Amino acid sequence: MIRMTFEQVGAENARQRWSDRWIALQRERRTMIETETHRLLGFVREEAPRKTGVFAAGIRSNVTESFTRDLSATIQSFGEHSYLEPFITKGTRAHEIPTGGAAAQMAKGYPLRFYWEKGPRGPGIYYYWRVWHPGTKPNDFVGRALRRWRPWATRRMKQVGVSIMNVSRGW
Repeated sequence: MIRMTFEQVGAENARQRWSDRWIALQRERRTMIETETHRLLGFVREEAPRKTGVFAAGIRSNVTESFTRDLSATIQSFGEHSYLEPFITKGTRAHEIPTGGAAAQMAKGYPLRFYWEKGPRGPGIYYYWRVWHPGTKPNDFVGRALRRWRPWATRRMKQVGVSIMNVSRGW
């Protein structure tokens, strides 16, 4: 879903100049990345489809550190509904159901079962052996979340930059 890598540029120079504050700067950098990743995760979950909330609840984040001290933040979907992500973000063309899991269900002798708000007999649960799905429009919920998050991330990066400048001046 989303993968961001935060690379240290000029880190060895900074380590030599501010060795007494190096650990504190590293801790501050990691805290900033974890905080902003968590904030972006919140935005992604808010923008994700919420009909049942199961898909949004399965979106998680992780921050890892490489042996070169580069940090990598990942936000992706997990759980039984994670396979839906490409269909949600890219949309689908009109298609006949069953495909995939529904065919396995029908092989056991069960028809498709689903709630249909505008069904022929009104809203309710309907059973069919096959249906024609009209397709879905693309839902760029990740892009919307990134656009909402960008001002926060920019502001926080500037704060980390200012703290590094303050260290270089001896404050």
